[in-house]
Amino acid sequence: MIADLHSHTTSSDGFTPPRELIRLARAGGVQVLAVTDHDTVDALPECLDEARAVGVRVLPGIEMSALFEGADVHVLGYGIDHAAPELLKTLSGLLEKRRSRVEAICGKLQALGVTLDPKEVLEEAGGKSVGRRHVARVMVKKGVVASLPEAFNRFLGTDSPANVPAGEMSPAEAALFIRRHGGLAVLAHPGFLEDDRKVERVLDSAPGIRGLEVYHRYRSSRLHLRYLEMARRRDLLVTGGSDFHGDRNPRNAALGSMIYPSAHWKDFEKRLRAL
Repeated sequence: MIADLHSHTTSSDGFTPPRELIRLARAGGVQVLAVTDHDTVDALPECLDEARAVGVRVLPGIEMSALFEGADVHVLGYGIDHAAPELLKTLSGLLEKRRSRVEAICGKLQALGVTLDPKEVLEEAGGKSVGRRHVARVMVKKGVVASLPEAFNRFLGTDSPANVPAGEMSPAEAALFIRRHGGLAVLAHPGFLEDDRKVERVLDSAPGIRGLEVYHRYRSSRLHLRYLEMARRRDLLVTGGSDFHGDRNPRNAALGSMIYPSAHWKDFEKRLRAL
């Protein structure tokens, strides 16, 4: 069983349209794909329709932006009721906050001598859920930086001078929001946080988080072992995914390339069915 529990489409900051994402999954042998766009579920109707046509199982998901100790924290939600009116209303409000965030980022860049029109970034996002990756793409197009990693390292990363945190929810609130709409909350890519102590504090603060994304495209495979031990110690479900965006960054994993052991998938699927 090849399961990839983390992927993005053009509905947020991915490069791949929804139907094409599903076709790529099918071509790559992925049998189960979670579509987890940032703060939006807009891609899910098309993904589910295409999945029925080509024989891929799609898990309706989302990646919620949260704020903890001044840093961005992402909480994945699996099995959500993506058509619930209350969920759609809340996400619509978050979309407006993301647009305001882009304006604030562009203001910080202006103070650093980099002129970027927020309208250019919104156009890059195509009216979808907009984020720092769209800002970075425009910076590359305008020749401000040579690559997306350079944009984040110099300007947009968590501790960089033009960063503006994405969300006002706490991880606990994000997990509660996911659970309220029938989903299972998992802490995304803990290896991207400052250190393991912060990961532990996030988990302590958010008892509604039921899983940990152990398998991810971390710089060191040793992190997999550390987070596997942490998940076992805390009795958390173990998940994994490519975090596929469809861009050409060599650090990014291909769809379905992240090895997610079948034993963990079976435990995860069992918990999903019990929701």
